[in-house]
Amino acid sequence: AGQTVSFITPAPHFGGEPFQIYWLVKRLGMRIHRAVLSLALDRFYELWVNFLMLLLGVSLVLLLSQSGVGDRSDWQTIVLLLLGLLALLSAAAWLLIRQPVLLSARLEKLGARWLSSPRLAALGNHWQVLGSELRGVISTHKPALLGALGLSLLGWALMIFEVWLVISYFDITPDAVSLALILVAMRLALLLPLPGGIGSLEAAVLWSFQSQALPAEAALGLLALTRLRDVLVLLTGLLCLRVLQGKSQPEAPAA
Repeated sequence: AGQTVSFITPAPHFGGEPFQIYWLVKRLGMRIHRAVLSLALDRFYELWVNFLMLLLGVSLVLLLSQSGVGDRSDWQTIVLLLLGLLALLSAAAWLLIRQPVLLSARLEKLGARWLSSPRLAALGNHWQVLGSELRGVISTHKPALLGALGLSLLGWALMIFEVWLVISYFDITPDAVSLALILVAMRLALLLPLPGGIGSLEAAVLWSFQSQALPAEAALGLLALTRLRDVLVLLTGLLCLRVLQGKSQPEAPAA
């Protein structure tokens, strides 16, 4: 349900988080800090693994491709940008785990003019609680966290297999560079602030196929099946929204 909301907002990866936190608190009785932490961990895994796989894909294209990928300086810029984003995410996680007080002090300084609000005045305490909760999760639930990382990588492996399988329907056997270029172009297109990557995904797929001299009908087939998958996900998400709205609230919040 949250993915459906995110898909129709101007950013395919974000937008449904407030609804997800609301449902975790109201429907499951989860404490607000744990709801925020669980969603933050989910988004951290998604972004970190996405940026890592994109970095590997772009590096593969740069190392093995001889031509047909455009200006190499543009790809090098993308590599530097992805490295910066990975470093930023890792630094934010380290600060929250090791130095929550330092992070909360910066946030309090930024919001000093609004600290007359009781909720904002307690911002430092909220961050310290989140840091404490996160340290507890890391110390007691390492197998679950490693399992989540494994599932994130498995999701990428299935995504790669999906694209390869669709292209193979058109009697095309892409090499590693061609497959990496198509995947990187598709995933970068979905990072643009457009609902569902409408327009940007189509342009990325057509460009990547044209640059590799692959048939246009294969690109159109890949787009058609990808959008069909998106429609099925949206319909499933709308059904989940309907179910969530019809559920009754829990009798008492969990401890």
